[in-house]
Amino acid sequence: MAQLNNVIPLDKSFSPTWKHLYERAMMELDKSKLPERIAAAHRAIVDRAEEIVGNQSDDEHYALNDALRALRLLEQVAAREKPTADSPIQ
Repeated sequence: MAQLNNVIPLDKSFSPTWKHLYERAMMELDKSKLPERIAAAHRAIVDRAEEIVGNQSDDEHYALNDALRALRLLEQVAAREKPTADSPIQ
């Protein structure tokens, strides 16, 4: 699986749980699994943000915010590509 270190700096000191779930969501090709992957990553990122709210880890705060923005965009793209009852099946 490709790493996303060039997009979001994934420092080794960051919690590995949210990073792993984020990477799985961003790399998911199966459209039926994508909503579940996005939701799991979103929950893990929000949980981690709550854990470190009092810390001075600006780098991780920025990485968490960037990851949430990327997940929102992915969710919007997936919603646009989702076939509706009115659209022809390809």
